Amino acid sequence: MTTAVLDRPDTRPRPRHRLLSHRARQAAARGPLAGTMVFTVATVLLLVGSVPVVDRALVLSGLALAFGALAVAWVARLPAAAPASLAVPVAHVAATGLLYAGTAAPTTLFLLLGPVWALSAHPRRRGVPIAVAGTAAVLLVPQLLDAPLAASATLPGALVLGPLVVAAGSVAVNANTRRAVAQAQAIARLQGERATLLAQVQSRADELDTASRILAARAQTMTSVIDAVTEQSIIGTDRDGTIRVWNPGAEKMLGVPRPDVVRTRSILDFHLPEELTAAAEDGGSPTGLDALVHVARENGSDVRDWTYVAADGRHRTVSVAITARSDDRGAHAGWNFVGTDMTEVRATERMKDQFVSLISHELRTPLSSILGYLELVMDDEDQPLTEEQRQYLSTVERNAQRLLRLVGDLLFTAQVESGRFTLQPAEVDLAGVVRAAEETARVAAANAGVQIVVDVPDEGLVVSGDAVRLGQACDNLVSNAVKFTPAGGRVDLVLRPAWRTPDGEVVDVIAPDAVPVALLSVADTGMGIPAGEQGQMFTRFFRSSNAQRNAVPGVGLGLTITKAITTAHGGTLGLESSEGVGTTFTMTLPVSLAG
Repeated sequence: MTTAVLDRPDTRPRPRHRLLSHRARQAAARGPLAGTMVFTVATVLLLVGSVPVVDRALVLSGLALAFGALAVAWVARLPAAAPASLAVPVAHVAATGLLYAGTAAPTTLFLLLGPVWALSAHPRRRGVPIAVAGTAAVLLVPQLLDAPLAASATLPGALVLGPLVVAAGSVAVNANTRRAVAQAQAIARLQGERATLLAQVQSRADELDTASRILAARAQTMTSVIDAVTEQSIIGTDRDGTIRVWNPGAEKMLGVPRPDVVRTRSILDFHLPEELTAAAEDGGSPTGLDALVHVARENGSDVRDWTYVAADGRHRTVSVAITARSDDRGAHAGWNFVGTDMTEVRATERMKDQFVSLISHELRTPLSSILGYLELVMDDEDQPLTEEQRQYLSTVERNAQRLLRLVGDLLFTAQVESGRFTLQPAEVDLAGVVRAAEETARVAAANAGVQIVVDVPDEGLVVSGDAVRLGQACDNLVSNAVKFTPAGGRVDLVLRPAWRTPDGEVVDVIAPDAVPVALLSVADTGMGIPAGEQGQMFTRFFRSSNAQRNAVPGVGLGLTITKAITTAHGGTLGLESSEGVGTTFTMTLPVSLAG
């Protein structure tokens, strides 16, 4: 591109000799220079006697008229197309007539060539009849002035042939002149258009040159960015899975240098075949590359764990983000695979889950024993307790129950993470579950000065699910709302039927192809959740900054458990919150058709 711009042809106009151009020739023919030279020569010839003088007065009058017209022409410089520009050649015709009459020499008739040519070449046709009439007048001048013309007898028919020849020549000259003028104008217009086009081409070439440099700089920047990523693998393939991009992160993760894979190996070479087969069976897609990119092709992107096989045979658990890649025309050109090595992270998570599960089991047994013996001691009628002793043991029992619930939550989250979470499905009246959750939280809400308002259908709303788990989810939402609402606040529990459209939107009125759902919203007027932390609210052990700042009790498992229960029932759990205004959790569950 740069070479093309540098080698662009020179469009600057080159100087040409003025006598070679048609316009220059016209200007010379119509200008006063030629007439001045001709009449100067004629004067010299008259002075030296080469041309006889018969009538001195007529000759002087003719020369005076000729040079007067030339003086006006030199001073005025009239445009060629102006009607007044005809005055000079007409004056020269008259001067030639006077010279012809004053010299009685036919040689002087050659002086007509200049003015007749000027009249014939005039841009307007009016010069032609003037040239013919002037020629006839010149031939008649001697007779009109009774001047002696000894040579007239040698020119028989001159009065007829002269004007006819001038007429024919003038018409031809005028036609050629007009044609030449039109061609000159067309050439000038084309030259102007050519100059404009060349300027546009030059401008476009400069723009293309600039754009190419920008694109080259962007490509270099992108390459530099990709090469700078050493902790993540970035692999780009064509549509068939052949590797085209292989960054240093991929070299480090898989132990294969770039020259050994680019354009020679497939992305499938680094995946477990059995894992691809299982993915194909789950997604109902063909095996191979289709199984790898099936979800990304359907949804636009896909992020999940895959097992990469390194050059040394080791297996690495990698979180891979798969997206489509387009060429410069926007057409599908292949796939991008951005991987993060999660081998150690996933191993740590498994160890943590195993630890939590083990500790939960180990803690549950002694806690059950403690609670059992507390019950025996507190209900022993043979050895009744004092009021103070019963108060102490009640505190022990309450804290033991709280610890047992925490152990149960830990065990439940471990079951969810390990995939051992099961449900006991049955027909459940969700309205009754909501009322029970309100009753459970009533005492805590009264102590905190928080009002709970329940709005559920009188006829109930039946869903299919595990009554215990649904009750646990509702209890978590209501207790959270009460805990995070200051005194004088309010918690609204609203249950109503709704419909979910095929695109996932929940509407209040029935729509085509929509399915019925139960919509439970738990809204409070509490402290709210910071916008930057709302995406982490369903993460295990996460607690918002304002919860920590206000010392709200909890370990950050309630919402995680509620989300898992909702998802297991085929529902969704949404969150809307404004810090300082309040929070609304919305649980959507499929309605039992049998109900």
